[in-house]
Amino acid sequence: MKTTLDLSSLPDTPGVYLMYGPSTELLYVGKSKTIRTRVRSHFAARKEARMMRRVRMVEARETAGELGALLLESQLIKELKPMFNVASRRRRRIIIARRVENAGGYAGIVLEAVDRIDMSDSLPIMAIFKHHTQAKEYLAGIARTYRLCPKLLRLESSRKYCFSYHLGYCDGACMGEEDAARYNARVEEAFAARRFKAWPYDGGVVVEERCGEKHEKFLIDNWCLLASVRSFNGTVQQDVFAKHRFDYDSYKILYSFLTDAMNNQAVRPMDRLSFDSTYKELSPECR
Repeated sequence: MKTTLDLSSLPDTPGVYLMYGPSTELLYVGKSKTIRTRVRSHFAARKEARMMRRVRMVEARETAGELGALLLESQLIKELKPMFNVASRRRRRIIIARRVENAGGYAGIVLEAVDRIDMSDSLPIMAIFKHHTQAKEYLAGIARTYRLCPKLLRLESSRKYCFSYHLGYCDGACMGEEDAARYNARVEEAFAARRFKAWPYDGGVVVEERCGEKHEKFLIDNWCLLASVRSFNGTVQQDVFAKHRFDYDSYKILYSFLTDAMNNQAVRPMDRLSFDSTYKELSPECR
């Protein structure tokens, strides 16, 4: 960790930088593979002149690689709420679309507004949306394109046939007239492009990043960051997080990283038994 306004002394390595104003108020948090180069680019950007005129101090927190920087940036923005990280600092509840079945075996959709996702819930997640408006627009679109019933999608409520049935856009699934298996297949097809991605490993994975004397290890399972171990210049720090508490921002970071073939060498898949054993070694309360 280094705090300065002498940009030449900032490390040009991966990590996170924090910019402070005259009264040490936190103005901005960012991340980069090369901290010094990125901070200098802020000072050269005209559109950021208003913020940069207020900067009196820059703090650098080095990481061993890009994944560590991305996760640390996301964490600090949520915790510290920097003034100029306007879009990222807004804490929004996300909307998840879960698949349910009615008594006749027809697939329906239930929307839930949540802060975090409970990965142990047995109802499968079909999609994730930023807000209700986006979710409703998507459901209305697939209802038209795939001839899905607005009543089963909970876009409308009625005791009998949905309004689309009378217009010829629904084949009667709402009243059990269409074959359930055929209807459900169209539901699956409709969500295929947007569906929440299944965890692609049989067990968990360990991601290791190195930069000089800095070494970081991340334990990840089912898109959840469970623990991290940092070894910087002989000092070891480990953090254990709530098991399988899904965070949407972390999911996007982890999905992008783990599905990028460029990062394959940093990812070590482990079988379920070995991974759980490794996690328990870091987390005695889980024993």
